Amino acid sequence: MTVNHSSVLSVEYFDAYFKLVLASREPLVEKAKEFIEANFFKGEAGYYGDQTHRNFMTAFIKLKG
Repeated sequence: MTVNHSSVLSVEYFDAYFKLVLASREPLVEKAKEFIEANFFKGEAGYYGDQTHRNFMTAFIKLKG
């Protein structure tokens, strides 16, 4: 999937992303978060902008419950 640096990715996008990673790679939410941070954000929280990262963290907190 191509991601445009100028768009803000939604909480719903990251909900789906987390579910995909949880189902295919990492069974624990914390490990899925680490995987996404390393691979999607390339180790830089602000790689796609602050709002996108905030939405990522919102999805993480929501899933972590």
